[in-house]
Amino acid sequence: MASGGSVPVTAPHPASLILLGLVALLAASSRDGTSLFLACFGFALAALVTAIAHLGLLLRRSRWLLLTMLVMFGWLTPGTPLPGIPGASQEGLLLAAESIARLLIALSVVAMLLQKLPPTRLVAGIRSLLTPLALLGIPRDRVAVRLALTLQAVENSRTTAEYEEPMPGTLSLPATEPGAIDVGLGLLTCGLAIMAVLA
Repeated sequence: MASGGSVPVTAPHPASLILLGLVALLAASSRDGTSLFLACFGFALAALVTAIAHLGLLLRRSRWLLLTMLVMFGWLTPGTPLPGIPGASQEGLLLAAESIARLLIALSVVAMLLQKLPPTRLVAGIRSLLTPLALLGIPRDRVAVRLALTLQAVENSRTTAEYEEPMPGTLSLPATEPGAIDVGLGLLTCGLAIMAVLA
C-alpha cells in the first residue's frame, strides 16, 4: 500500500468526516416520535441537495427492503385496527414509519459520505479509523485493501465490461494530515455523541 497525491490542506481529514457521519447517524437514529421524523426529513433533504445521484441509487437498491419493513411492521404487528386499511394496525404503521425513517437517515448519511469522499479517500479514512486494530495485531492495511477491492468491484459492476478498470497492483491512497478544520469537526462529533448518549 502506498500513499498517493496530497489533498488540499483546507479539506477535512476523511476519518473526521466518516466519524462525524457515524455519530450523526447514531444521534439521529436514537430519537423517536416527532424528533426522529424531523431528523429524517433534514438528512433526506440534505442528501437530496448534495448527493441526489448516490441517494437515488441507494434508494433503488433498498426499495424491496423498505417495502418489506412496511409490510412486516404495519400488517404483522398486533394493535388497534385502522378503518380503511384492512389488516394494518395503528401501532404497526407507526413502528414501520420509525424503522423506515431510521433506514432513510442511514442511507442519506452514506450517500453524503460517498459524494464527499472518492473511493481512495474513503478507504484512507477507514484505514485511519482502524489504527487501534494494530494494537491487537490485526493488519489494518489488509482490511483497507479488501475494502478497496470491494469498492472497485462494485464500481465495475455499474459499468459495461469494456469500460471496467483493471485492479491496481498497488493501492495508492492520498496523503492526508489532520488540520484545524478537523478540530471543529471533532468538537461537533463529541457534541453529537453526548446528545446520543443522553437521548
